[in-house]
Amino acid sequence: MKNLKIAFLLLIGIIQANAQTTSSSSNLVAQAVPDRTVLFSVTDAGVSKPIIWGLDLAWLSEGNIKRGIAFMGADRVDVVRASFQPTLPLVNGDLQTAQINDLNTRLNLINLTGTKTKVVLNCDHPSVHSSYVGNAANWAQLIDATTRRVQERGRTVVAVSPFNEPDFTATGQGNVTDFYNIAGLLKQNSRFDTIRISGGNTLNTDQALVWYNQLKSRLDEGNTHQLAGSFDNYANFFKTVKANGDHATNDELHNVMEAMVGVEYGMQTGIWWGTAEYARGEFVKASDGVRLGYAEHRPNWTAASVYRNLDGKVQAFGGTSERQAVATSYRFVSKDRDVFFDGYGPQREYNMILPGGTGYQNGQTNAEKVVNISWGDDIQPVINGKYMLVNRNSAKVMEIAAGSTTAGANVRQYTNSGATYQQWNVTPVDARIGGDFSYFTFTAVHSGKSLDIYNWSLDNGGNIVSWDDAKGANQQWYLEYAGDGWFYIRSRHSAKCIEVAGASTANGANIQQGEKDGGTDQQWRFLPVGTSIEFVAPVPPTQATATANANSIRLEWTASTDADVTGYTIFRSETAGGPYNIIARDIATTTFVDSKITPETSYFYTIKAVDRALNRSAYSNEASASATGANELVANYKFDDTTNDSTINLNHCATLGGTSFIDGKFGSKVISLNGTNAFVQLPTHVANFEEITVATWVYIRSSTQWQRIFDFGNDQTQYMFLTPRSGTGQLRFAIKNGGTEQILNAPALSTLAWSHVAVSMGATGVRLYVNGVQVAESNAITIRPSDFKPILNYIGRSQFSDPMLNASIEDFRIYNYELSANEIAKISEVISGNSTLLADDNSMVIWPVPANNVLKVDFNTASNRSSSTIKLLSFDGKIVMTKSINSSIETEFNVSGLADGIYFLQYSGNEGSWMRKVIIKH
Repeated sequence: MKNLKIAFLLLIGIIQANAQTTSSSSNLVAQAVPDRTVLFSVTDAGVSKPIIWGLDLAWLSEGNIKRGIAFMGADRVDVVRASFQPTLPLVNGDLQTAQINDLNTRLNLINLTGTKTKVVLNCDHPSVHSSYVGNAANWAQLIDATTRRVQERGRTVVAVSPFNEPDFTATGQGNVTDFYNIAGLLKQNSRFDTIRISGGNTLNTDQALVWYNQLKSRLDEGNTHQLAGSFDNYANFFKTVKANGDHATNDELHNVMEAMVGVEYGMQTGIWWGTAEYARGEFVKASDGVRLGYAEHRPNWTAASVYRNLDGKVQAFGGTSERQAVATSYRFVSKDRDVFFDGYGPQREYNMILPGGTGYQNGQTNAEKVVNISWGDDIQPVINGKYMLVNRNSAKVMEIAAGSTTAGANVRQYTNSGATYQQWNVTPVDARIGGDFSYFTFTAVHSGKSLDIYNWSLDNGGNIVSWDDAKGANQQWYLEYAGDGWFYIRSRHSAKCIEVAGASTANGANIQQGEKDGGTDQQWRFLPVGTSIEFVAPVPPTQATATANANSIRLEWTASTDADVTGYTIFRSETAGGPYNIIARDIATTTFVDSKITPETSYFYTIKAVDRALNRSAYSNEASASATGANELVANYKFDDTTNDSTINLNHCATLGGTSFIDGKFGSKVISLNGTNAFVQLPTHVANFEEITVATWVYIRSSTQWQRIFDFGNDQTQYMFLTPRSGTGQLRFAIKNGGTEQILNAPALSTLAWSHVAVSMGATGVRLYVNGVQVAESNAITIRPSDFKPILNYIGRSQFSDPMLNASIEDFRIYNYELSANEIAKISEVISGNSTLLADDNSMVIWPVPANNVLKVDFNTASNRSSSTIKLLSFDGKIVMTKSINSSIETEFNVSGLADGIYFLQYSGNEGSWMRKVIIKH
């Protein structure tokens, strides 16, 4: 009769986290299904893929060389491609004056790169004089004369290419026999004993091996461009050339994609056609380090990668074919730690969408992008909105002089007045802007005109004005983080920084561009409109405490006393005193649950207050705790009009696509997935256990094979999943860690009916339950999720391109231990009344419910309870009272002084731990 004392049925876990508590998963965002995934670990040794990098002078442009130097760095311009010209006949075996003058112009531009830059020569062919047509001797003599003059200017020539894009027959250079004969004559000339003969420099990658294979006996270098043809042939060309022992080159790189793919398959020299901008320049520097990850989409002509620079900087790159790409989404996944992607985070994945066209040179944008990946104790804020731009040196703001709306109006600094002509809309450029889209535009709020480098200047002191927003390269800017909330604003056109002329602090001082020098007059803060401009750090929070739960740690602190504090940043270390990493920021509460932890590991926490002007306080006191890892329900998703986790761990999830909350079997709401594009994404750490039980109610509406009830993994080689109907028509659990997939089959679930399913994995194997009854087991399944640490965890979505789940889900649970058959049976039972689920442990009774002045806890037996404790927790998880059991069969809490509401009892003992919900009402 004791059970009659229970006025309502007790649930495992906390029903709803208090709105005043934030957790590691509070800002989780479900990521769309990508076309390709780039997995990387920032701690990996990586793969070294060094490249000889160059710039191009076939397109004769001083500006291109200057811009390439600015973005790559002069020390990384290893070679420059110059030209010989078959436009005029030789005179006495030498070039004519016009040819000499043109060559000297190019060599003078090469001097801008420094004294060590080497030269490669190829054919520049606005026209071909008749004296060279079919005349290998004259052609070879032209190359020899040009090479000699380059050498006489003190430059080393490392390669010569007799023809350029000879498969484009309109150039009129000659056929493969002509090329072969020219190469043969050069081979007989001792000048070229140490100079590579390169070919065939094809435009179309489908022709690259056709030309190379006919010429390779007289070549030292294979060379192709990528302006047509197949991805397969582009990749195979470099593999073949390298395997043949020749040097592999693309001397007209049009996109970062071509460089990434080329490097992957053996390219050794890459020369940028036109010039290098931000993404290209950063890729050049990154290639001196190591590659951490790579992916490609051959049918779409796109690629992506992650590199770690020599200085430790980690960056993600994506790119497309200039003329052939199809839009592709790439997901970058950090396997070993949370990171920030251009300030977004902390998170494990980031999606980059690379736009493409609808056919050859149809709608193509030559898109490429670089994203900075960071972690640590100082991470850049996300920039996208309306701001005042505040100079660090002067504390004055950037404005358009006199509030002018005229094109060409000057930009200067002035004391903040709140005027709209001192406010700027700072937004990322559209991905289809053309070429690199790693930039931002700055438009004046009052006029819509854009921040602009006047007259496309490349010079220091080039003036900054406002101009009609044409999205020109001189109106696009990239942000380089200087630390402590400050940025350098650098030009897509010049790579120079926006600065205050003469580092002036005066009102009206001019704003211009200048070479980066690290000065504070080149550093800017992006402050929300209406912010008071001051640089005084707020008072730090105090009395920080860390309380260990079984699988999470709860932080609490006393708020900063400053009125303008807008939030808090949470720092964590595994070493007392740091160094710390940011694990959360913009926290508006004074409580936080860290569930991204490893049990039995000591964590050290500290907190900073941040005000509206982005000033950061000193650290709070340090607090430390270590979670026990005790058996526990670590996540419970009721889906009762919310995606929140109802346990104390606050492992909240997120949805994407066509999801909705509808009436379910048990009188409450359930989540419905539409089977087309809908799924639920769970936190990255929610399934990383040696033992695990996953249980849920599911209503399957479709018999389509390979849907996923859940799928926890990292990619298509590491996963564990449950499908209601496999390819053989069975309910299947499968797990894989890079080797052979281990599976467990049972009869398929019924459609259009509610079923309770559970997978329980322990030390001795795996058991599969349906409606509380074991339907399959295997002791041969030896892989455990802790072996591969799944971070891409889904309800309704597969690691593969399998169909989305068409079903409703209720009461989805994850335990960090193996539930017994009896426990599975109990959580699968449905009873009358409120149609909720039975409690796990009938040996404990809590009464009266609701409690008034005294809350009593009775046990049927006192055995094994000598070291047990019960904690009474408030609705937001704060410990209110603690009682030791001490072998008694009854204990009680005096709750007369507590406010009415929902509370929770947390029991911990030798046999395990669990939670119970209680109500106090006076």
